Formats: sequence, structure tokens, C-alpha cells
Amino acid sequence: MNETGNVRIEKIMNIAQEEGADAVLVFNHELSGQPGTKYLSDFSGTESVLLIAEKEKFIFTDGRYFSQAREECPDFELVPTGRYMFWEELEKICRKLDLKKIVFDSTRTNYSQISRLKERMGNVSITGAENILQKIRVVKDETELEQIQKAVSISVKAFNELMPFIKGGVTENELSWKLEMLMRNNGAEKVSFDLIVASGPNGAKPHAKTSDRKIQKGELITFDFGCSFNGYVSDVARTVVVGQISDKLTEIYETVKVAQELGCKAVRAGIAGSEIDKICRDYITSKGYDKYFLHGTGHGVGMEVHELPYVSASNKEPLLENSVITVEPGIYIEGIGGVRIEDTIAVKKDGCINMSSGLSKELIVL
Repeated sequence: MNETGNVRIEKIMNIAQEEGADAVLVFNHELSGQPGTKYLSDFSGTESVLLIAEKEKFIFTDGRYFSQAREECPDFELVPTGRYMFWEELEKICRKLDLKKIVFDSTRTNYSQISRLKERMGNVSITGAENILQKIRVVKDETELEQIQKAVSISVKAFNELMPFIKGGVTENELSWKLEMLMRNNGAEKVSFDLIVASGPNGAKPHAKTSDRKIQKGELITFDFGCSFNGYVSDVARTVVVGQISDKLTEIYETVKVAQELGCKAVRAGIAGSEIDKICRDYITSKGYDKYFLHGTGHGVGMEVHELPYVSASNKEPLLENSVITVEPGIYIEGIGGVRIEDTIAVKKDGCINMSSGLSKELIVL
């Protein structure tokens, strides 16, 4: 295993020891949405279980992935078995290694899986710990930062290329599909979430479902988009307009723009997520729009589009150097529309790097 892999295994084993456990169990299947397996082992298949102990590491998987597991994670001992039968082999390994307590991520693991396991592994304590697989991924190494930057750069380039296609009469769905194609053409593996194109009154819904609604002149259009590159994702949002808009909509846009810029300027290692949220929220409140800011100011980004740390009133913990967050205040007014501006930001010791700096924040009128 390379140096990066060793550091990651050391991180998870340190957490296991804090929990008084001998080993860590990581479930991975198509519906889990869990990248922890790839982070810890490099295995990119969708069906596996990892058991990581102090001196030995095992990957349980079925016949579809035997060759892939041997190629991607040669430092893990392959245990050829399916997820639903792996407990028999797990029990043998636990006896062999004299494991007494195994910890799993209680936030990410299916309850029924653990219930069945506890029934069959009565001689081993199986205990959960919250978010352990996200906690070890908060601080990114240089390679991870490069992958996230690449995903952001693809998104930025694609959005700039989308500009000529944004005009009256085109539907939200058509623009969403075009943006996805442009990101893929620029090297994206896939989109990192269902893209949001929300025009006019649809923009009042922070997570609006993109529809067949046609773009109208004089309306705000919010684009929230991102892509995946080598397992790392981007998350960016911009609001544009076709034709001229009212003074009221211009005021809403400028309020969000200034709040977002103030939030970005405040980002540095050591500041709490709640402080950045307060900076953005206080400015929006000063302009009389406090009740229209409907969500937290941001979240972590990495292998998942929403991960630790969160930039919200509830997170009093200091941000760590080389974590990656979004800053995305917004205003949403029913019947009128909404504005959101979002950047992906790398946290540094004395400031930050705006990974999406290639996108203008000035109101784009098309």
C-alpha cells in the first residue's frame, strides 16, 4: 500500500482505538452512497465489505469483482463471498485474530445489515460511531485537492460555454441536458447530482426540480451544477438573467452577491462554520431579506457533494486547513424567484483558494 493509503488506514484505526474497538467494518453497496470503501482501499466496485484491523485488512466481495479487487487493492486479503453470506467468513477471521469489538459508521450503514450481523456474531461486540467515515476525509491531501479543482474547472468551463444557449423560449430541461453534455465533453465522469435549472418563480425553491418550463425574458435563472472527476466532485451555482430585470430583482441579486463575497473573504483555517454563516446571514438581514434565506451557508465537498464540515449556525467547530467547503447564501421569494451564488473553496491557513474563480459573480444579462 502506498503512503497515502497507509495514512488513511492509520486515520481510521485511530478512530477505532478511540472507540475501544479492534477493527473497523465498512459496508459498500449500490444504494449506500458510501465512498469510504474507495477512500480506504481504492476498490471502486459497488458490492463489498471491508474489515480493517491493526495488522490485517480484508475485502469481502463476490465473483463479479474478484479480478477488480485483486487489481485495485492488492494489500487487502480477498475473501470471496457475497455481502449476504460474508458473516460466516467474518466470524472465522474474528476468532483467528481474537477480535472482541468492531466499530462501523452508524450514519452510513444500513440498520438491517447490522441487526442481522449482531444476531450472528454474538461473541463479538458490534458498535456504531457517528460519521467516522466522513471525519477521516475532512482534510484533503494535495492529490485530492487537485482532483476537486479539476472537477470544478470542468464545471466552470462548461458553464461559460453554455452562455450562448441561454435565451428566451429554451426550456430548463434543455439547458440542464446541454450543461451536462458540456461537462462530459470537457472530461467529467458524470454529474455529481441532479442539475438544477430554476427560472422565474421556480427559483424560489432552493432545490427546484428542473422542468419543461420555458425561459422568459426579465426573469432570474439559477443554475446549480457540478460533476465528478476521478471520484471527486464539484458544486457551483450562478444566477443569470435573459433581458432586463426589475430594480427589485437587481437589489436581491446584489444583496446575495455581497453576502457571498463577504463569506468567501472570511474563510480561513480556525474560523467556525457558524461564523461564516453569521457573516452572510447578518448582511442579508441588514437588507431586510432575513426570512428569505432558507438554508445554511455551505457544506463540505470531496468524494460526496454534501459532506463534513457544514457551514451553518450549528457548526461551532473550527474549519481545518485543506478542508473544502462551499459558500452559497441565497434569497428565495415565493411568486417572484430566487438568487443563489455558490463557490467551492479550499480552506488555507491564512485564507482560502476560490476554486471556481473562473466564473464571474457580476450579474450576467443575456
